[in-house]
Amino acid sequence: MASEAPIGIFDSGIGGLTVAHAIARVLPAERLSYFGDTAHMPYGDRSPELVRSWSVRIAEHLLDQGCKAIVIACNSASATAAAAVRDLAGEAVPVLDVISPVVRAVAGQGHARIGVIGTRATIGSGIYGRTLRDALRESGRDGVVEEWATPLLAPLIEEGWQDHALMDPVLLSYLDAAGWAPDSSGAIDALIPGCTHYPLAMAAMRRVLGEQVDVVDGPGIVAESVRTQLAEEGLLHSGPLAGDHRFSVSDLTPGFERSATRFFGHGLDLAYDPLWA
Repeated sequence: MASEAPIGIFDSGIGGLTVAHAIARVLPAERLSYFGDTAHMPYGDRSPELVRSWSVRIAEHLLDQGCKAIVIACNSASATAAAAVRDLAGEAVPVLDVISPVVRAVAGQGHARIGVIGTRATIGSGIYGRTLRDALRESGRDGVVEEWATPLLAPLIEEGWQDHALMDPVLLSYLDAAGWAPDSSGAIDALIPGCTHYPLAMAAMRRVLGEQVDVVDGPGIVAESVRTQLAEEGLLHSGPLAGDHRFSVSDLTPGFERSATRFFGHGLDLAYDPLWA
């Protein structure tokens, strides 16, 4: 596999753009090929079987483009489809999810009470709680890990409402329901936004939670993990950018184009790839 080949990234919509942007910042010489399955978003309310089927089909699409690595930039797909995508890609193409690197990073930070929010699919899988508790035990650390589904957040963010006046009361309502509200007996000292949409609302989360809570930068952690993995595989590209980034969607939506432009500027190579036509 040539180092000049693109890194394939996929998500159900705009959320994975937070990961793509972080990778582009950490690895400015790398070319990205991004697929947003906007026809089926959000994945968080879909069955695991459907998410696996769609994820494998998108991965096949990215492999057909000659991608040298695949990043599953969706927590719901990472929780339910990572093994299937790895089986498809084989040993020659590394497949990275967005859960494992965050778990490893947070387990080493010494937090006493960790809260995880995400879609119903991600939280229902229990993958964060299970793997984070295992990682804490392996490191000899103590810590309480609790998870709570927050299904309203991703649709609000898809609508571009991360800065809307509704965001703060919605977040506060979820924190109250989970028992994590600031100054409560169950207050957390770290929050994992377990959906790649959620970093777009990071300012609201920090405003609601206060400075005493560490809101984890998942995309930044994943981007560093991608750099480490590509270096270990001898696939890092050095020198000038290997070519233009490519953005594909299964349904052209104004929201996706608006968000992609926000992260990557105007003049995007945005294509409609109707994989399910």
